[in-house]
Amino acid sequence: MSARLMFRRENFVFCDFLRSTSYSACLILCGCFDSNPAPESGTIVVPFKGQEVELLAPKSLGLPALWEVMLQEWSSQTGANIRWTEYSVEDEPLLAKMLEQTSSSGGRVALLPLPRLSDVEQSLAPLYPESQLGLESKDIFKGLRDRIMSRNRFPIAIPLEAPVLVCYFRRDLLQAAGLKPPQTWEDYQTLLDSMDRWATGLTAVEPLGPKYRATTFFARSLAYAKHPENYSVWFDLETGESLVQSPGFVAALEASQRAWKVMPSSIREMSPDSCRLAVLEGRAALAIGYEPTTAEVVSPQVRRAPGLEIGICRIPGTRRVFNRNSMRWEQSEAGQVHAPGLCGMKGLVAGVTLPTADFSGAVACWNLLKTLVEIQFDSSWATLPKTPCRESQAISAINWHENGLVSEEASQYVDTVAQTLRDTQVVADLPLPRADEFRSATELAILRVLQNESEPSEALSDLKREFDRLATEFGIDKFRASYRRGLGLGSENTLGLSPVE
Repeated sequence: MSARLMFRRENFVFCDFLRSTSYSACLILCGCFDSNPAPESGTIVVPFKGQEVELLAPKSLGLPALWEVMLQEWSSQTGANIRWTEYSVEDEPLLAKMLEQTSSSGGRVALLPLPRLSDVEQSLAPLYPESQLGLESKDIFKGLRDRIMSRNRFPIAIPLEAPVLVCYFRRDLLQAAGLKPPQTWEDYQTLLDSMDRWATGLTAVEPLGPKYRATTFFARSLAYAKHPENYSVWFDLETGESLVQSPGFVAALEASQRAWKVMPSSIREMSPDSCRLAVLEGRAALAIGYEPTTAEVVSPQVRRAPGLEIGICRIPGTRRVFNRNSMRWEQSEAGQVHAPGLCGMKGLVAGVTLPTADFSGAVACWNLLKTLVEIQFDSSWATLPKTPCRESQAISAINWHENGLVSEEASQYVDTVAQTLRDTQVVADLPLPRADEFRSATELAILRVLQNESEPSEALSDLKREFDRLATEFGIDKFRASYRRGLGLGSENTLGLSPVE
């Protein structure tokens, strides 16, 4: 028997024509409409009448005022009410506790920092196909969806902001010297060592400020340490032992040290945004960074140097990588460049918490999530932090990055981000509980190398001991289980459902 919701207003469509009894039953269970008899023709249906949805969001975004009109319209169409809960940066360590339970009958939609995903993952409802109300999770870049956003092989949140580091270079200067953008870190070092010949008076910069040292080092390390055959890069999946002292990481830090020695000491205070500014303003010819996205810190209007041409590409890779299975260095096939990207050092995601762990039925939170991240995305996120995370955004996202970039450069940036996040070798940045503690330990180790207080192998040996101590303190079995989930793995699929292809 087929059925149709009798209500459609503007761009808000709750369900399409239902063609079979089995499909209708599925939608009833996931909350698209209830199992009561269809109303008489002409009756307006409000499918979530009387339900309350908690909306948890960062206070810094100012969403209650920004979304007031849109959410009033949504409430009138659905019959559900909104209850706001806002949190500050200081509250972030308590997010897991805040997500444990919601008293709202319609569930909770939570906007969460991407780096906190491993702390809160068990509170979020998996986006199983039956429960998504048409959420287009297949539209998310495949690597981002499968390697960053999934737990137990299913997505648990929708990414809204997920930046990746890219390489900025002076295209005009390279072309004038007959040189090419760097494909490998060896190419990159060659350009650094010869800058007095092709970029006289300019420098190269990388984000090694206190909050970015770990991310920059990890991004540099993946090409050496993440073999395609090795699913894990940070810890051994069987023992939980840290891998940061492996030959791949040591080689990466040695290469990084050579590069950093020819850069100005100011890199120790630089961010990804200040690095890209150095190129746009004509002070640097090479930089690692990304386009600014946060609403919390407004990037100043760029004073772009006249006449320069900028190119943007993926950060360099290598043609050899250490394989932990064979315990030897291996050349990539046919000389191809191996350049897995790093994602998850910052960003924003949206997920759902159901009223109770075993709840099944019609809940308004699924509908509100789809409204915010798909149906009304262009209007609701027009002035909010976002990066290209979906195939459907690959064109429109070009207009999101106009502060200093011309159209062609913005297109290169979006293409580079998309290539990185489509790649299923993309790696989650420390998908661990209490990741901030591991990141802080890494920042201290890198600082010692920067200040010539420690050799790379010594610094990483000390870092391994600290990583192992933190994992043991957490409880090694519990830690290993959480880490496996952070990689998208988990226990056997007891529901008999298949992950998104």
